[in-house]
Amino acid sequence: MHWGNWYFCDEEFGQYVQFRETNKLYYFKMKIYLSRSTAGTYGGALNGNLRYLDRFIQNELNNSGFKSSFEELWLTISYPPMYVLPGIAGMEVSFMEYYRTLPYSRLNRRFKKIDITLKAPEFSEHFDKAKQNKYEHKFEIEPQFKNISESELGRILIDKYIEAIEIISSKLKKEDVFDCEIFKKVLLAIKLKINPDFLQNMNMVQSEEAKNSAVSLANQLRNERQKVDRPKNKLIRDLRVYYCSLPNKALYPYDTIYSEIFLNLLVRERLMCPTYHHLYINVAKSVNDALLSAFSFKDWHVNGLAIIDYEKYQTLTEKEKENVVFQTILSGLLDIATIDKLDIDIINKVAEKIQENGIDTELHFKTIENKSYKLVITYFSRSMEDECPVFFNLTDKTNNITKRHQIGKAGRLQLYMWMQKITLNNKQIIIKSSDSIRAQVWLKDKPTLLEFDISELMK
Repeated sequence: MHWGNWYFCDEEFGQYVQFRETNKLYYFKMKIYLSRSTAGTYGGALNGNLRYLDRFIQNELNNSGFKSSFEELWLTISYPPMYVLPGIAGMEVSFMEYYRTLPYSRLNRRFKKIDITLKAPEFSEHFDKAKQNKYEHKFEIEPQFKNISESELGRILIDKYIEAIEIISSKLKKEDVFDCEIFKKVLLAIKLKINPDFLQNMNMVQSEEAKNSAVSLANQLRNERQKVDRPKNKLIRDLRVYYCSLPNKALYPYDTIYSEIFLNLLVRERLMCPTYHHLYINVAKSVNDALLSAFSFKDWHVNGLAIIDYEKYQTLTEKEKENVVFQTILSGLLDIATIDKLDIDIINKVAEKIQENGIDTELHFKTIENKSYKLVITYFSRSMEDECPVFFNLTDKTNNITKRHQIGKAGRLQLYMWMQKITLNNKQIIIKSSDSIRAQVWLKDKPTLLEFDISELMK
């Protein structure tokens, strides 16, 4: 970066881009974004061989000499739904009211961003047909928008971009720069090429380039993190395991159990992090697979890499699988700690403690005490299907005698709602559950008020 001459290097496009200086206009290598919207759904890429068509358009535009005083163009294609998800039946009515008001457009000169939303009923089947039969609330679309081939959809998408350019052209001001004719020329040239073979070959090339770009960016961000030593002022708050190119529930239930155990103990040991508090472990068969999802432009979470021999994993005994998952999560944590210079001693200390009892490591929920008694509530992590055993560990401070009782079981996601308010006096322990609507749904038939006599507990 060279601020003296007002230039910066755009890493993604590998070209120099000029800034806007007082009373002077400089041009940006405009980035295009394509999204979709319908009732209850927003965002996501196109399917099949159209997935990277917008990326191909971007590459052709970059090489065309196109100039713009805007940094971003966001095109959203909006279409009538063929189904709505459970719980939002009726949303299609309000969506269609909005849909009939389209097109929407805004040229935001302050943030150098263009937003265009267009009607695109041709894409309803492309996005919704495959899933329609899974849902109760489903809808028909007009006959002329059915059975449209992939190639024809590609050409229709080009037409949507041209429609967007016409809208932009009508709203440009004298000081704006947006090479409409060059953009349209690029689009029309692509439209002439579109056929099944072109889309298939283009998708293969763009898919590989997208993967390489993602891996390169992930490595770049990891290297940048390694060069700095930021203040560690955020307490770890969440730890999750994500699969990269692995089957659904590949490491379940051990990933669920061990991530909770690690998190509980790391919070107790106060593992501090820089800027982020959510730690995500990307588990994959190869480093490149893990890197594909290992970057974020948000500063509140970070990704660690962990590699697993999944073919071998499937041949192991349950006890061996349990240990492999433990080691895998530990590996991902150490990856993060090494790059960001976290306290590795804390992580190793926690790992040693977990190794003593494995998935039967007892976890701390809450400690409450008064002058006479100390109550430590603990539990054991279990799978999503099983409930976690919950224990009272009540100590009489006058004689230092502790009594232990299991008071019930609760699902992992129920615990904090079930025991939201805990009161301890010299005679009773009272537990009250949350009275929120969410708690009423999640707690089901769990008692919302529990009262325990201390004299009985200490017998």
